[in-house]
This record gives sequence, structure tokens and C-alpha cells, in this order.
Amino acid sequence: MTEQEIERLRHRRRRNHNCQSDASFASSTEVKLFMQAWCDVVCRLSDQQLRNCGSDLQEAWTDADEANKAFDSDDEWELLTSQQYPALLRRIATSKAIGKKKIGTSLDRRIDWLAQTLGLDEIEREIVLTLARCSTHDEWDKLIRAIPGGGHNPSARKIAFLNNLSLSKVEDRLAVGAKLWSTGLVDNDGDGEVSANNFLRRIAKTGSPPSRLAKQLMPAARASSLQWEDFDHIGPQREIAEALVAAAKPCAILLYGPPGTGKTEFAKLLAARSGKRAVFAGMEDDNGREPNRRERLAHLTLLRALTSGDPSRVVVMDEADDVLQLGALEDRGGRSKLFLNRLIEGGQRPTIWIVNDLWRFEESLIRRMSLAIEFPKPSLAVRQRVVERHAKKARLKLSEQERLRLASLPAAPAVLASAVEGAKKVAGNIEQAMAIGEGLVSAISGRPASPTPLPSAYDPTLALADRDLDALAQRLEAIEDREWSLLLSGPSGTGKSAYARHLAERLKIELIERRGSDLLGMYVGETEANIAAAFHEASRCKGLLLIDEADDFLSDRRDAQRSWERSLVNEMLRQMEVSKAPFVATTNLADNLDPATQRRFTIRAAFRALDESRARTQFHRWFGQEAPRDVQLQGSTPGDFALVSRRAKLLDEGNPTTLAKWLQRELADRGQARSPMGF
Repeated sequence: MTEQEIERLRHRRRRNHNCQSDASFASSTEVKLFMQAWCDVVCRLSDQQLRNCGSDLQEAWTDADEANKAFDSDDEWELLTSQQYPALLRRIATSKAIGKKKIGTSLDRRIDWLAQTLGLDEIEREIVLTLARCSTHDEWDKLIRAIPGGGHNPSARKIAFLNNLSLSKVEDRLAVGAKLWSTGLVDNDGDGEVSANNFLRRIAKTGSPPSRLAKQLMPAARASSLQWEDFDHIGPQREIAEALVAAAKPCAILLYGPPGTGKTEFAKLLAARSGKRAVFAGMEDDNGREPNRRERLAHLTLLRALTSGDPSRVVVMDEADDVLQLGALEDRGGRSKLFLNRLIEGGQRPTIWIVNDLWRFEESLIRRMSLAIEFPKPSLAVRQRVVERHAKKARLKLSEQERLRLASLPAAPAVLASAVEGAKKVAGNIEQAMAIGEGLVSAISGRPASPTPLPSAYDPTLALADRDLDALAQRLEAIEDREWSLLLSGPSGTGKSAYARHLAERLKIELIERRGSDLLGMYVGETEANIAAAFHEASRCKGLLLIDEADDFLSDRRDAQRSWERSLVNEMLRQMEVSKAPFVATTNLADNLDPATQRRFTIRAAFRALDESRARTQFHRWFGQEAPRDVQLQGSTPGDFALVSRRAKLLDEGNPTTLAKWLQRELADRGQARSPMGF
């Protein structure tokens, strides 16, 4: 050997001697088992192979047998030549051979339990055991690296040689799509090398016996923070899900919807109501580390096997988007439609799958679900209960009106809970709770947290239309039928949108307001999808849908220049026909609407500018004083009064003559001034 080679060997020897790994042997039984395997490998290698890998084999042996060195000094080991290795290693193997008697360790017992639970055969068990040992003991890792067969990491060839197994049988067990791969315990890098994933390492490294290990892998979930009544908006599917879980038969229940809508809490509540315990697959490990897809899949497979004979458990796979998505071909990692379909159908007990968005999922996968439940934003009544319960728990004093104000935010229960808890932490009140809630809603949705509230001066009797607006509101409030639609037309500022908000308040339902900027999309078909989604949302949360300035979506199709212009009108008309929620559309250009809209709207109301009597009453309501007698306010609109009121507050102006002058100017700007001011 050259001086450089000798120095390199000495440096490696000192490093291994001074920096013993935490993964070194902890029991004499494991050492004996390693020596048995080492001796067997050496005896079956050829002289040429021993010359090539002798240094690595010697290093693995010396690390394992520090107490009984094969050489008198390190220098004797370092000065060996490759020609001397075969005779020396065979001498060690002959003198140290323990025999063929199988030695069992605590790791063997854990892997035996794992193999029996998953139904692995003997070859699959040996593969898993080998990978587990290589991932937990450096000596085994060095031994597998030393075995010829290309590369340094475990491979089918190395594993087969180490365990004296048929190479073809090991390759079959390690093939992508085979049973062992489907368990998620083994990672395959695509180049023939395999390794134990973190979940298998977790089982291998634990000191727990199999009886305790099963309990550790099935921790009890916390009780749900919500109540059964909080999910009234789901409808009859809630009871169907309860019946499926209670039956404890093989089924797959899909819960989908935006984050924070209560899917996880519903899964826990569903299990509890059925007299069972929810077991969550693939959550964080003992160190709080989030597992990857393969680890979560391994945990799911093991939980299904553990609960196959236990009807008291329900397996829940939360955040299952990455597990169930097929993805691009280069990112599939061996996944296929067949694999995913079998994954859905493979449970012996109910399995609950929780995802956020379905648009990337294969249709064939969804078809295999026993039940799919959408979790939309809950209704206003449900949100009121959530706010009340969290406010009571946090001991945050909120009046009934303040709780209603917070619940009016179009937010998921989790957001409302965060708003209440955040306000309590800063010793705040409703204003802090609203600020937190509005910020979260805006960040999530990308739009203002809530529609413009009605002014305190609003009164439907003070708006002018071709029908009695207050009587109409009373009638709509009294009847149970909510499958109606209103077309509110008229000039800007006459109170059309405000009347829709008033109806929502009278009916005690949520107002879902959409404008053109919310619905219009840049891609073909996107606008139609947004229109359908708006109607669907209103139907699910039992709210009132308001599409403000709906001219673009209901314009006369005979004037359309492009196909998409007709398409979005068609979509709007279709959704109006099948809608189960109240719908209000406002327009400034009723004459430009498609003739088909006339028979789609249940009721139509045309708004006009105010007459003199209503205008003067509006003046008193807004400003708390009478309008000047010599001023004519006919032709004003409620919008004019709202604008002048904001200007008066900004400029601290309270003179009625000045306020009347400003109103008159708004009329003049629209070309509707009736007469000079008279002063």
C-alpha cells in the first residue's frame, strides 16, 4: 500500500474509533446476530470479492467487536494488502463462527409483529428486517455496503445475498406496485436501491414491545370542539355518514371543503356519536415532525390492519390530498389509478378521507367512495352558535348584537374561534375580535371580509318603487318557501342593493354578495364556473345571493358578438332555474336584459328617485333636523343622502342649508335639478 493509502486508512480508523454512532449495538444478542451474518457472508464470498471489499468487511467487524479485536494493533490492520484479506477474513469467520442457530432480538420481535399484522410472507419479512437493521445499526449498514452488487446502499441483490435468498424472489417483492411497496414501509429510489422510510425506522428504533407498540401507533384523538347541531347545514348526508360508521362495515367516506370548515372535527364527532374512537393516520411523529406521503401511507396501512378485527375504531386520513392525488407522470413515484382505487377499497372498517379540493382527483377514485360530503362555509345560524360557545369558553363578554356582528363574517368556524381567542388574549372586545376576523377572512378569500352594512337610517318605506317594498319584505319573511328570485332595477343610488341587504336581515340569513369582479374570469368557461359556484354556495349555506349590476350576465343574447357572451347568460339562466336559495339581481339597464330573464324572476321591482315627501323624511333620518322649507329635494336618491352624510362627517358640517345645497348639487350633476335653491 502507498503512504497516502495508509494515512487515509489511519484517519478513517481514528474517526470511527473516536466518534462512535448512537446507532451502534446496545445488546450482546444483536452483536452475536451480526457476527453470525458477517461470518456467513465471508464464507460465501469468493477470494476476488474478498480482496475487493476486504477493507470494508474488516471495518464492520472491528466496529462490532471492539472488545475482541482480530489484530494486536491498528497498524497491523492498516498495513494489510488486498492479497492478504481472503485468508485473514476466512480465519476470523472460522474462529468466530457462532453457528446457524437463529438468534432472536427485540428488533426481530417487533418486525415479526409488524409482518404478522400486515400479512407479509417470510421473504418480505426478511427484507423489512434487513432494512430496519441497516437503518438503526451502523455495523449492519457497513456490512450491506461491503457486499458486492453495485452501489453502496441496500439493493435487491445485496439483500438477497445477505439473507441467502433467491434474487428473483427478492426483486419481485421489491417491485413497484408489489405488496411490500404498497405498505409504504420501503422507499425505492428508482435506481435499484431501497431503504427503510422514517415510519419503519420509527418502529425499529423504539424500545417498546409489540403489545405497547400497537397502542403507541393508535393514539386517541381529542374530543371534538364542535357539536352535532353545528353541522345542520350538511343536510341528510350527516345521518347517512353516521349510519355507515355505526355499521362498522368496509366503506370510504370523503369529506371535502376549504380549510377550517370543520371536516376534522366532524370526523371525530362522527366516530364518537357512533360509539367508536377515531384513529388518525399519518399525523406528526413523536418529535413533532410532519411525515411525508410514503410514511403516512405506511401508517394508514398498519392502522387498517390493526383495526380489521376491532369494530370500535374508525381510521381517519386527514389532509389526504397528497395521498390520493395521482399527479404528473414524473411525480407519481409508482402510483397508478389502480393503486389508488385499491387504496380506497382496501379497508375492512370505515375509513374517512379528508381533503380540501377535489379538482385534481380522478373521477374513478371519487366514484369508489361510499359517500362524499361537501363542507361549505356554515350558515349564519351555525356561526352564531360557534361564536357564542367560544366567547363563553374564553370568557369574552359579547352582547347578542356583537355576537351577531362577528358571526356575520363569512368565515369558517376555525377563523371565528381564532378571532374570539385572539381578542381575549389582548384583553380586547368586539372591535379587536372583528379586526382579527376581518383580517383572516380577507387573507383567505382575497376580498373584503363582509358586505357594506346597512346604515342605521335605512327604512324600506323611504325607498320609492313600483311596489310596496315593506309589504314585500314582510311577505317573504312570513313564507317558508325560499326558492324565489327578485330583479331590482332602477338608477344608481335608488337603494336596490340596500334593499337586498335588508331582506337578508329580515330573513335572518346570510347575504352572499358577488360583483362582476368576483365572477368574471380570464379563461374560457371560468366565468360560468364562478356563477355556478356562487349559486351553489348560497344553496349550501342557505343564504341570499345578491349579484350586483348583473347586466353583463343577463344581457340580450341577440346582441352578443362572441360565443362566451351567450354562454355566460345561458349559465346564469340555468342556475336561476335550479336554485334552491333566494336570489336577487340588480341592474341599472333593465331594458338591455335578455327577454328570457323576464320569466325567470319571480318578482320584479323598479326603483325610482325619491318624491318630495320621502326625500324630506330621509333628510331628517340622516341629519336629525328638518330640511329647509324653500328647498326642493324631489329626485334625490338614498345614495345621495349616504354620500352627503359621509361628507358632512368628514368636514364636520351640520348646517341644514349647506347639506341641502350639497344634495341639490348631486341632483344637478345628474341633470335632475328641478328648480333653483331659493336662497
